[in-house]
Amino acid sequence: MSKARASRIYRALLLCAPPRLRRHYQPDMEALFADRFAEARARGVFAIGALWMAAVWDVAQAAAREPFRPRPPRVPDERQALMFGTDLRYTFRWLGRQKLSTSLVVAMLALGIASNVVVFSLVNGLFLRPFPFPEPERLVYINETAPKWNLEIVGINYPDFDQWRRAITLFDGIALYDENNFNFSDEHGAERISGAKVTWDFAQVLGVQPIIGRLFRPEEDRPKAEPVTIIGEGLWKERFGGSPDVLGKTLKLNGRPHTIVGVVPASAEWPGNVRLWTPLAGDPAQTFQSYGLEGIGRLKKGVSATDGEKDLLRTQQPIWDARDKQHIVSPFAHPLHEQFSRNYRDQASTLEYAAAILLIVACANVASVMLARALARKREMGIRLAVGASRTRLARQLFLENLVVAAVGGSIGLGLGSAALKLLLRAAGDQVPPWARFGLDWRVIAFSLVVTIVTTFLFGWAPALHAIRGNLRGVMHAAAASTTASPGGRRTLSILVAAEFALATVLLVCGGLLFRAYDRIAHVDPGFRPDHVLTFMIALPEATYPDDAKGLVFWDRLTTKFGALPGVEAAGLVSCPPLGCHWGTFYDIEGRAPLAPGQSNPVTLYRPATPGYFKAMGIRLKHGRFFDDGDGPKRRAIIVNQTFVRTFWPGVADPVGRRIRGNGKDSPWMTVVGMVEDIKHYGLEKPMIPGVYVPLSQGPSATMTVAVRTTGEPDGFVATARAAVRDLDPDLPLFRIRTMEDALRRSLAQRALYSWLLGLFALMALVLALGGTYGVTSYLVSQRTREIGIRVALGARMPDIVRTVLGRSLTVVGVGVALGIAASIGAARVLGDLLFGVPPHDLRILSTTIAVLLAMAALANLLPARRAARVDPMRTLRTE
Repeated sequence: MSKARASRIYRALLLCAPPRLRRHYQPDMEALFADRFAEARARGVFAIGALWMAAVWDVAQAAAREPFRPRPPRVPDERQALMFGTDLRYTFRWLGRQKLSTSLVVAMLALGIASNVVVFSLVNGLFLRPFPFPEPERLVYINETAPKWNLEIVGINYPDFDQWRRAITLFDGIALYDENNFNFSDEHGAERISGAKVTWDFAQVLGVQPIIGRLFRPEEDRPKAEPVTIIGEGLWKERFGGSPDVLGKTLKLNGRPHTIVGVVPASAEWPGNVRLWTPLAGDPAQTFQSYGLEGIGRLKKGVSATDGEKDLLRTQQPIWDARDKQHIVSPFAHPLHEQFSRNYRDQASTLEYAAAILLIVACANVASVMLARALARKREMGIRLAVGASRTRLARQLFLENLVVAAVGGSIGLGLGSAALKLLLRAAGDQVPPWARFGLDWRVIAFSLVVTIVTTFLFGWAPALHAIRGNLRGVMHAAAASTTASPGGRRTLSILVAAEFALATVLLVCGGLLFRAYDRIAHVDPGFRPDHVLTFMIALPEATYPDDAKGLVFWDRLTTKFGALPGVEAAGLVSCPPLGCHWGTFYDIEGRAPLAPGQSNPVTLYRPATPGYFKAMGIRLKHGRFFDDGDGPKRRAIIVNQTFVRTFWPGVADPVGRRIRGNGKDSPWMTVVGMVEDIKHYGLEKPMIPGVYVPLSQGPSATMTVAVRTTGEPDGFVATARAAVRDLDPDLPLFRIRTMEDALRRSLAQRALYSWLLGLFALMALVLALGGTYGVTSYLVSQRTREIGIRVALGARMPDIVRTVLGRSLTVVGVGVALGIAASIGAARVLGDLLFGVPPHDLRILSTTIAVLLAMAALANLLPARRAARVDPMRTLRTE
């Protein structure tokens, strides 16, 4: 081995040594090794081998000792601090001189970040914030489902729950609840107060402890037990001033005094604004099926919701064997938070995508402005490099500029997002689920910080590096020879502008489709006349009206009194008004073929009603007649809707005279006396199911909805209605007071909210895209001043210059819009059911979007184009 080759190998070996050792001693070590290698080669091959082994050992020892070697304390470098202060002052001076471009970047960042803060705050409140209970991940929602009845959620039957409670093994506990309202009366009058009936262990399952007093006991959760109640912290402070002597006092609920035994914290007012609780007092020996309750469970540690559901299905087997051999009804268990938030997932996903697209548009705008600034600063950076500035120093300077812009834009965006969220929640009103909590927390702040950093450094730092990249001689030559931007720079700017318009197109098309869908739904015929109709509910307490006979007397007196009031065109009662609730049952159809194995009757919507209800609601009769005063238990009449006839008597036009009966051979037959048009009972965008009306005397209910058609504005009739009911019974409050027009608006409020939000994001994206194309065109025009001056000097006219500038800009915009149209058709397909039958390729929306984008882009580019056409060739050439 030659001496030169040995030296190269030894130099490569030293790369494994600590950097400190190489920095201080590498030349000496190489010289020493060369001398020893010459001596070893004279002694023979064994000496050379020993030398290499010693060299490797020395390097390995040094590398092993380096991590444990004490390091001297670092002395602050005053020059570094001075240079940082200088860079910071220069940053503020530079940004101050570039007020327009700096303000543009900050504004774009703020808009993009604010929109994402709003959407993430909604997502955080709906999906990420846990419920305020100990170990909320162990809580599950329990209910029963019946696919054969086309019912995803049936409600829980109390005997089923009793069987589960005795046989489960994977739960620490399960409980039932039934959100309810109570007639609350005292010396100040009567009102309706929100509450819930719960099993005695409901609070223990949630993990709630009382502030004062105690929770329910098992013996209090039985039929005919002494009535007791637990009140919430809000009611405690409002009614009793937070006094600890509230225990033992009574509240008159539904006409019966209830003793207060405890007060629970505000966190227990779940899932809505529940203000008090009473025992459910269910009877496991009941013979009828009382589906309608809801349940919660607390899993044992380490048990999943899936395993908990299997445990419930195992305990359901005796019920199937005894009374449900077809397995029609089955229990299920879902994570509690997931169950309550699932109805918002489609809308939240749509807004997430829209906010992300808007942020990308803002990022592209930031990148284009920063790139234009970087290209314009090549001359400055070239001069600074020429006079001795290092590229590291320049990179640090650009880093500071981006950091300042990011801090200002992120702070403004966070503030704007917080303010916009408050306005949005105020506008949403009762569409906001009561269990959700929105606002700034550590997740929102961390999200905005990450978005700010990623946005600024990913889309601002990379373009800024253009200013210090490349060969010094090339930079100076390009800067001195011409002010025209390089082809690569122009190409990058064009790509960014095209991307902005493509993404803005996607948002505008999707927003337009959602607005078209909303408009279509808003114009769907509800099947009744909602104008001039006021509805409210009244609940008769069992203590005052213990049987159906007394209840029917009161309802008859009420309809008679309301029918005689001035300003009333018609008045009636119904158990379940449109957009209000659901009562389901099953019927046997006379003459219908027997059901096939595994087949079951569909659920039928059941509504007791008085004769005046149909006129009050403006429901249209198709065949037969409405109810009259003679219809009752002796003359068993029934009215069906169109869907009922299509389902059970396909091909029959007039079903009057046909008979049906309740599910059971002992049920009496009822004769169809009329068929009415379908109404949109479950919402304007939901299909109707088979439905029937029966006279109130055939199915009396303690809770009814009063429908009043007025000659004047229905809102002005509320005081008259209160006074009329007070004359009949001063302890009965009116609740759920609303006009049917307001009910229809509320049913569309959630759709309107996210449609408007998406439209707002689309408008913001359009504004950002227009700002981007204006800025880029202005920059390119300023860089082409010399070229345009020469063209004008050679005879080019103003229209020619304008046409040239606009042609190039609109070509880029046109490419972006074309790509956006193709992408938007695919994106619209993802919206699925939200479009309510509006096709993703709706020509009206697509053509309008193209026209708006191109027209706005032409306007945005017209000003810099006209400025270019007014260039003075003599001044330009003299300056050049």
